[in-house]
Amino acid sequence: MNRGSPAPRLRAQLRETVQAEILDAAEELLADHGPRAPLADIARRAGVAVGTLYNYFTDRDALIAALFESRRATLRPMIAEAVRASRELAFEPRLRHLVGGLFAAFDSHRRYIKVLIATEHLKLAPPANASDVHKAIEDAMRAGAAEGAIDPARAELASLMLSGAIKNVVIYRTTDGKPFTPEADALVAMFLAGVRA
Repeated sequence: MNRGSPAPRLRAQLRETVQAEILDAAEELLADHGPRAPLADIARRAGVAVGTLYNYFTDRDALIAALFESRRATLRPMIAEAVRASRELAFEPRLRHLVGGLFAAFDSHRRYIKVLIATEHLKLAPPANASDVHKAIEDAMRAGAAEGAIDPARAELASLMLSGAIKNVVIYRTTDGKPFTPEADALVAMFLAGVRA
């Protein structure tokens, strides 16, 4: 039996596990205490020394950027699934399904969403999820215009309005702690009342 150093695969798995623990701790503390949560507290929550945290991330910005990358990697497929599952529907059910699916995805990532909101002003990472959402809404509006459900001249403005309304619901419900998903049907109904052709 070889009693030398651990196999490279085991070292890599350990490194990934420690990194995941640090990111989970960072997400929790940044969501609870904002972008200035002490790195020492994050390390303590992750069960590592502060020096170990710096072996993984050069500074706070690098830690937050890695958190964003990690969480986007799990949220993005959920957004894509909401888009895919609604794509073949007629305009109104498409919009209801899309907004409901987006809110369900956001509900499953509440702490990440809270961190995004708290750090938005820092411009640490491009808002990839936001652009995915806006593109999905633009596509739905173009389909609605082609279907004759909304005025084609208003499709671009309608996209901006619905994207903004979704963002505002997410910000408000993140602040008050209530789920996003129950707001989907009411939001779409109010929106459609104002944009129907």
